[in-house]
Amino acid sequence: MAEPLFHIGGHPIYFTNQSLLMVMVVIAASLFLTLAVKPGRLVPTRGQSMAEASYEFVANMIHSATGEDGLKYFPFVFTLFMFVLFCNFFGMIPWSFTVTSQIAVTFALAALVILLVIVVGFMKHGIRFLTLFVPKRPGIS
Repeated sequence: MAEPLFHIGGHPIYFTNQSLLMVMVVIAASLFLTLAVKPGRLVPTRGQSMAEASYEFVANMIHSATGEDGLKYFPFVFTLFMFVLFCNFFGMIPWSFTVTSQIAVTFALAALVILLVIVVGFMKHGIRFLTLFVPKRPGIS
C-alpha cells in the first residue's frame, strides 16, 4: 500500500489518481481561459471564440434564472461550470475516467453549493431565511 502524503488529525491523506486528474483539469481550464484570450486582436481565434461563448452561455443562464442580482455569483458558477466541463472532457480520453463520476467529488461540489446558498440566505434574510421552507396557509399573507 502506498504511503500517505501527510496526516490530518491522525487520518492519512493520499494523493490519488482522482486528485492528479483534478489538478490536471484545473491547470488545463486555467491555461485555456488565459491563453485563449489575448488582448489586442482584431479578429478572435477559435479558442477565444470558445472561451467567450462559454462565458456568455453561463452569464445568460444566470441572468435568465436570477436576473441582475444573480450575476454577482457569476465567478463561482462559471468556475463550477468549467471544472465539470473539463472533467467530462478529460473523461472522454481513452483509458481515463471522469472525476465527477466519483460520488465523493459530486457530494463535495453539491455541499459547496448548498453551503453557499445557506450562507447567502442567512446574510440576506437573517433568521427569516428559515421561513422560506415553511408553506404558507391559504388566505394568510
